[in-house]
Amino acid sequence: MLLLSTEVLPSNCEIKEMYSMVQVTRTIEVSNKGLLRNIFGKNKNEYQEAIDQLAAVAPSDANAIIGIKATSSTQQFSNGTFLYLTYIGTPITYQVNE
Repeated sequence: MLLLSTEVLPSNCEIKEMYSMVQVTRTIEVSNKGLLRNIFGKNKNEYQEAIDQLAAVAPSDANAIIGIKATSSTQQFSNGTFLYLTYIGTPITYQVNE
């Protein structure tokens, strides 16, 4: 799936169908994690997982999401500091004109 922050496709591409906006919010711990959580989560990329989740919530016919915007905020709790990461975009089906 093509993921773009721009809302304009290249001149050789044409939007065939546009769907309703999709949104995902992920909570990511940004404070010091305990030793065991660091070991077991070593290869985990929570930021990539958020992008992958955005692609997954798009309609199955969509082959791109355009106009992706990101917002974030943090909140501190007794068990750590957390980043709330939100991605919003518009799924589309496009075709390349030759």
